[in-house]
Amino acid sequence: MNHTRYFRIVAIFLLTVIVLQACSSNGFDAENKKEYGINGVYVGQNIKEAIDILGPTKADFMDMVSRQSYTVDQMSAGAGEAVMGMLLLDRTQLILKVKAGKLQSIMLGGVAQEDAQKFKTMRGLSMYDSAEQLKKLYGEGTGDKEITYQGSHSKASFGIVDNKVAWMRFDSM
Repeated sequence: MNHTRYFRIVAIFLLTVIVLQACSSNGFDAENKKEYGINGVYVGQNIKEAIDILGPTKADFMDMVSRQSYTVDQMSAGAGEAVMGMLLLDRTQLILKVKAGKLQSIMLGGVAQEDAQKFKTMRGLSMYDSAEQLKKLYGEGTGDKEITYQGSHSKASFGIVDNKVAWMRFDSM
């Protein structure tokens, strides 16, 4: 009888340790929309909220079909078929694609080395971090020079040049 009680306590302890380890896992969650973005802005987010977070020094948006210019408020209300925008964050350009007021794509590349730490993913990956750091934070992806991570609704791509992250792209599918 005493051994049974001891066995139950050990089993509960081991189960608790296993559950806590699983809960604290830092692995890439392919179904979490917030994994697909940079600087707190992610695919599927409302454009107005994203602009407020990024605080660009300049932002221009134009519909790719009609060539009409749009304001953030117009896009936030759902205007435009397929609107592309170029944001200037100090001296770095960030390209966004917006549809029905939501971010569909976020693209970043050409960041100056000294500005690299200003641009981080939710996992803490910065521009020019090593490919090993990418794998450490995100796990194994597919590809060599373009490493891709994909969920059922979104996709993240990281361009690797000289073993460093040179560009990032996050897309809705």
